[in-house]
Amino acid sequence: LKNTPLRELRPVPSARPDQLVALIYSSGTTGLPKGVMLSSKNLIANVCIASDPRICSFGKDDIILGTSPLTHVSGLSMFNITFGCGACIVLIPGSEPTNTLPAIDKYKATLLFQFPTYIQKLVQSPLLEKYDVSSLRILYFGGSSMPSVVARAVRSKLGTTSLKQAYGLTEVSGTIALTPPYCEDTESIGRPLPMTRMIVVDVNTGMKLGPCEHGEIRVKGPTCVSGYFKNPEATAKLYDSEGFLLTGDVGYYTEDGMFYVVDRMKEMIKCMDQQVAPAELEDLLLKHEDVKEVAVTGVPHPEHGEAARAFVVLFNGSSGDEALKARLLKLVADESSPHKHLHGGLEFVPSIPKSDTGKNLRRALRDAFVKNSVQG
Repeated sequence: LKNTPLRELRPVPSARPDQLVALIYSSGTTGLPKGVMLSSKNLIANVCIASDPRICSFGKDDIILGTSPLTHVSGLSMFNITFGCGACIVLIPGSEPTNTLPAIDKYKATLLFQFPTYIQKLVQSPLLEKYDVSSLRILYFGGSSMPSVVARAVRSKLGTTSLKQAYGLTEVSGTIALTPPYCEDTESIGRPLPMTRMIVVDVNTGMKLGPCEHGEIRVKGPTCVSGYFKNPEATAKLYDSEGFLLTGDVGYYTEDGMFYVVDRMKEMIKCMDQQVAPAELEDLLLKHEDVKEVAVTGVPHPEHGEAARAFVVLFNGSSGDEALKARLLKLVADESSPHKHLHGGLEFVPSIPKSDTGKNLRRALRDAFVKNSVQG
């Protein structure tokens, strides 16, 4: 777009609704990246549904700051939806505070979509005092849950009262659930968008579950893709017998139809024959004033088979000490059930490996820990 004159851009007719339009690779946080095939129908449905004025919180008078790469489904979806709403989008190269804060100030951006990791960096950045971000009225986030301490910081430091969580994945062409207007619950992914069905299923029996029962979230709708590029094995596992797409996310819904994501199925920890959600423990540890970042993953344990282990980054590059480690272990022990305790230990680290979209690569931490344990 930057190097192509506008007069050379021409519409390309789609011969078939199911024609492949975009090949977007999944993040690969729980396995190897796979090429997801997005069709003309998928993308048009995504734009039409998400830009519906009954749902969409922005319009022709808004300036959206586009920080996600167009090679990621969130960036592509936001780019397309902006045009569906008649708004303006400003694309910037990167999601770091050094990029976003000056851009918000310069362009008077009214809306920003960010991943929680980058939002955390934003509210912790010393540059925040240097730039005027008062134009920002809506902050969309997605990709993972936002720790409660970060949500509070957004409201107090950015002055942004409208926090909206968007839920989606590459395999559904973008957003399929959204926090409804005036909802203050930042932990909920909201309700399914029009033309989209969401259910929660027991992964062992395949039975549909009722309110507040934890299982896999599965979806059906026009934005669901046909499969993976040149990967028939993975494509065959993408849908169940009733045509619902398997998201791989553990979650539940309440009586009023609000959905919640607990964690990724592949990243759930099984300790003492019970499930442990890493995100729950990460949120708990982030409440401590010395903790800047944290990632929790399951590691082998001689007694419990698997147990939670925390990798913690402290503020100011501190290396930590045994006294602080003991306090953090006690914090988890005091606030959670025995199977959720950090039986796998706690380790201070200088940084946490992340994907291109800022997601913690828990699997990389687990693999490194196991490798070092074997060598040790």
